[in-house]
Amino acid sequence: MTSLLLSAIGVGFLVGFRHAFEPDHLAAVTTLATQERRVFRAAGLGMAWGIGHTLSVALVALALIALDIHVPERFYTVAELGVALMLLALGLGTIVAEARHHRRDRGGHHRVAQGNHRHRHDVTHDVTPDVESRGVRTRLRALGFGVLHGLAGSGAVIVLLVAASPNAREQTFYLLAFGIGTIVGMSLVSALSGITTNAVGRRHTIALHYLRLGAAGLSVVVGILLGSGVIREW
Repeated sequence: MTSLLLSAIGVGFLVGFRHAFEPDHLAAVTTLATQERRVFRAAGLGMAWGIGHTLSVALVALALIALDIHVPERFYTVAELGVALMLLALGLGTIVAEARHHRRDRGGHHRVAQGNHRHRHDVTHDVTPDVESRGVRTRLRALGFGVLHGLAGSGAVIVLLVAASPNAREQTFYLLAFGIGTIVGMSLVSALSGITTNAVGRRHTIALHYLRLGAAGLSVVVGILLGSGVIREW
């Protein structure tokens, strides 16, 4: 019994870790993480995403196993289409935000050239609360995106794997191990994105701008491919 339980935990962790590296997951988290230049904050986005993903998978698993509720296949299809729309919105929103930041940065450089020290001092104090508020909103978005991803087609496969475990104990440990693996995997992806963003941003601000645009463009492309695939199979 112990060996079977350890096997369930090991498999659950590896499946969760591998699950974190699916293209739509990478596109979403990378786009979010490149907005953060601090590695720990970037990793926190991946953690929030993983927690949201695990919560939704656990909820559907509970409905299937404990309450014996049948979840129609169309539900997962709609959720996957929602993921595609989310990737499109995330990518396009980032592109628009980067365009605004680029224009604002150009205006800021112009003011610096004029030597308006007092104005720059005021702007620094005005922006800080907004940066903190934006960080909270970004973490909440990562949590919500994780929940939506967990409801999509790939999450449905994990739910079926949990349901296939022979007893409630193994189902619980498998799900916990899967959740930990997913959180670790997404935190790693986000941390690596944060490290890259920090390294690029220290030397070349314009390169950081294009890095974020590249991540946003990837999100749009993956969203289009995923959405078109769902529509073709509808």
